[in-house]
Amino acid sequence: MLRRPSFHLGYLPYLLALVLFFSCQSDDEIKLDPEVASLLPSLEQELVPLENDPFLWSDDDFAFLDPVADKPIVGLGESTHGTAEFFNAKRRIFRYLVENHDYKVFAFEADFGESLYIEEAVQAGRSGEIPRLMSEKMHFWTWRTREVRNLLQWMSEYNRGKSTEDKVHYMGVDCQFNTYHPQLLNQYLHTTDISFLEFADEVLTEAKNASDKRFEGYSRTEFTDYLGRIDALQDSLVAQQSTLVAETSEKEFELHLRILRLTRQVSEVMYHRTIEDYSVNYRDKYMAENTAWMLEYFEGKKVVLWAHNAHIANDPNYGSGSIGHYLLQELPNDYTTLGFMFAQGNFTAVGYDNDQPTGLKEHTIDTVPEKESLTEIFHNTSNPTFAISVDDLRKHTEWSDFFGEGTKYLSIGAVFNGEPENYYRSFHPALYDRIIYFDNTTATQTFR
Repeated sequence: MLRRPSFHLGYLPYLLALVLFFSCQSDDEIKLDPEVASLLPSLEQELVPLENDPFLWSDDDFAFLDPVADKPIVGLGESTHGTAEFFNAKRRIFRYLVENHDYKVFAFEADFGESLYIEEAVQAGRSGEIPRLMSEKMHFWTWRTREVRNLLQWMSEYNRGKSTEDKVHYMGVDCQFNTYHPQLLNQYLHTTDISFLEFADEVLTEAKNASDKRFEGYSRTEFTDYLGRIDALQDSLVAQQSTLVAETSEKEFELHLRILRLTRQVSEVMYHRTIEDYSVNYRDKYMAENTAWMLEYFEGKKVVLWAHNAHIANDPNYGSGSIGHYLLQELPNDYTTLGFMFAQGNFTAVGYDNDQPTGLKEHTIDTVPEKESLTEIFHNTSNPTFAISVDDLRKHTEWSDFFGEGTKYLSIGAVFNGEPENYYRSFHPALYDRIIYFDNTTATQTFR
């Protein structure tokens, strides 16, 4: 239960606001718990109202982002992988940050290797190729949507006629597949005249075949030996760096050294899932590493990170830590988070019934939010769409007390079993610096 604050004169404005709030309710409206309702006046005072359609947001609406626009990395979350408003908002925010704060890289919770094919088209301004590349190369339905397609085509068109320095980039940070990594590195090495091609072919062939079988049958000793061969190949690349750079370029060498690193990352993620060892959240750890690497590879160009709320949050308890947690450990002053939340509406997700998938479909939540949740409070403001700084809320005693008691918020990933009460997660004010809230949402439009 929420703790009741002791009364003092500082609460008088809130008491008057509560009297007005309850007097305006009709008999058939659901009455809020008085303690929950006591949070509404200060929320209304601090929030930034926004249009429900992100494409109607003006540059002036983004004043709430300006104080953190000097951060090298901005994490943009989502509380479902299938909400059109979240995707469109992130596109609009990226455009604002590109045009006003010199951000240049959009890093996605998407496969690193697949992104390189799309990045090539984005750099060349070939927007017409984007739908085909998305259909052929993308692993996940979550990004194979009209909303992401429109974003990538905008990035392609933005790059036309611009210098290399001024272009924007699309990159993946995820490490769950070795579909493309061994092949990409093999192709690179075979354009050179290095002495260890035969060894490289053997290691990369093993990496591809073992990854396709998810390392089934590998003992811990065998897997450790395999990683040793990956590391030996890396040592060979580094030892021949000057030769490889001379035959290709410094950037090509750096990129393909990272591709080998991704090959190793994917192997670790797959192997530990296969043996059901979840003591380390390798996936988030390595997605954070890949995001930080982009600051070096793109020579300090600022990065916007697109991923689920759970990943971008500063959460040490998400396995052994989320992307955001790992980034803040490595770059404590260089990362800020923007979570996205909603209460009701439509979204795309894989259905589940009795622990069995029922296919990709559009889902609807039309029930009232869970009592005393952050979602319930946001749902009962007079503004259906808004941005809010968590620190601005914490300045108010009633919000500081509320957060101290613990609360929850609605957060859905790629699957949904039709019971929203199963998808309320613990909220802590350290998770996100800012939040954008949509009271009612629509589903993304996927394509093959």
